[in-house]
Amino acid sequence: MTIVGQAGQSVNYKGLEVVATGIERAQNVALIDCPPTTNSQRGNARAGEEFVVVSLAFKVTPAFKETIVKKPVLTDASGKVYNTSVAIIDPGSQPEYKCSFPFRVATGTKVASVQIDTASIDLASLEKK
Repeated sequence: MTIVGQAGQSVNYKGLEVVATGIERAQNVALIDCPPTTNSQRGNARAGEEFVVVSLAFKVTPAFKETIVKKPVLTDASGKVYNTSVAIIDPGSQPEYKCSFPFRVATGTKVASVQIDTASIDLASLEKK
């Protein structure tokens, strides 16, 4: 079963409430695992590329049972799927946290949604025109 939500509204995935809070575009990004740690790796876009950075807020609810949470994936307006190098590590370690997930895309790619396994959040309303 797929759970679908709109940007700004929470989607419940295995007891984690997930909300998309923003989208940014950048040439250089920090590659920090989620919840944020001290990892100091950086990513640099190549010519003709940029990073779409999707910010997600997480809240651990009483229904959450410790589990492996898959990495988010980004889908663009044409249906192409993009992966991130940022992993969700120990998702129940903090009651609430925010994370940024960078996706390397062609410059100007129109984003549609972000998915974590069966949970999908529509990002169209967060895209700057």
